[in-house]
Amino acid sequence: IEDNSATLSVEDESILYGDIIRQDFMDTYDNLTLKTIMAFRWVTEFCSNARFLMKTDADVFINTGNLVKFLLKLNSSENIFTGYPLIDNFAYRGFHKKTYISYGEYPFRLFPPYCSGMGYILDGKLALRIYELMSHIKPIKFEDVYVGICLSILKVNISIPEDKQQFFLYKINFDICKYRHLIAVHGITANEMIRFWQELSSDASLNCL
Repeated sequence: IEDNSATLSVEDESILYGDIIRQDFMDTYDNLTLKTIMAFRWVTEFCSNARFLMKTDADVFINTGNLVKFLLKLNSSENIFTGYPLIDNFAYRGFHKKTYISYGEYPFRLFPPYCSGMGYILDGKLALRIYELMSHIKPIKFEDVYVGICLSILKVNISIPEDKQQFFLYKINFDICKYRHLIAVHGITANEMIRFWQELSSDASLNCL
């Protein structure tokens, strides 16, 4: 049952700020790929001159200052795609529904190289090429793998970050020095994000080795 009051508030925000994107499908885990395609479409239609694009999840803490520094150091290449790399991952055929994928949906043993959907960064022009290809590639349930398939077809290799302490697939306990250094860490609640930012902002005098 649709919550009419929630729908109205979303529509009000869309009218006021123009920052809501909606499409006609259920917001479920198996439809994450459709949400990602929608995001690439939005970039293509409304933000096609962006130098970079970062796709991230709601439960990921992003150190935006470090992200900007990271982007400024990247080589000028239209094939940049980076984040937490996943190489030679097996297509899971077991009983855990969330990570299972059928042979019918994906018939191969290994996924192509891809970056975890918790947070990946790519060149803006590459995003346009990926979106153009998406209309020819049938979606699968894992959005990050799907983008990896597109990269493989485009013959774009993922760039593996030199610093292994910048992208964390799993939550790490808050440590001011670690969080000053990282770019993205997964599994953070909304309250933790606020608290971590406050602690990072308030203790600027601490020197980290």
